[in-house]
Amino acid sequence: MKDCLIICRCSTDENTQDVTLQIKPCSDYCDRQGWSYDVLSYYASGSKGIPPELQQALDSIVKKEYKIVLVYSMDRFSRQIPSLTEKMLNYITECGCRFITILENLDSDNPMLWYSMKGMWLYFANLYSLNLSKKVKLGMEAQAEKIKKDGFAIQRLTGKKITGIGRPKGSKDKRKRSKKGYYNRKHKLKGNLINL
Repeated sequence: MKDCLIICRCSTDENTQDVTLQIKPCSDYCDRQGWSYDVLSYYASGSKGIPPELQQALDSIVKKEYKIVLVYSMDRFSRQIPSLTEKMLNYITECGCRFITILENLDSDNPMLWYSMKGMWLYFANLYSLNLSKKVKLGMEAQAEKIKKDGFAIQRLTGKKITGIGRPKGSKDKRKRSKKGYYNRKHKLKGNLINL
């Protein structure tokens, strides 16, 4: 049994996002505490359901493989609606596992701080996700207007010309999606299925 499981997540594997930026402060924290640790790092949306990697981590917590879960910040753990994220956090702590965030300085072993501040940070993590979604939509609308006007737009990150917005034709991603674009899948938590 290891002392700690470090969980690091980024939304996409791009130049602007890198899980190693979260791993270093988390591993340094564990080293200062003298804890043995494993690192779970993955790329997935924090607002579109429970990623399989996080579900595996939750399963290992049930098996008592770790005493502590450490994340860099709450939004790196999850950006889902606060009630679902809180359900996951309660699940972790009810299994006898301690939960710590470095950036917000939250620790489930400090009940006063944990119960008074946890809800606020869950709300901010979800709000960040909602605001980010709005910014992305505004950017896509601006690109679409540029394409409509000039026939093309320039991608900011790659500098390539694009003639359309969204998934390119012939994309290999054939997963079924709901009308909102989210994957249609079920996630389990505490032995029960949760529809997202």
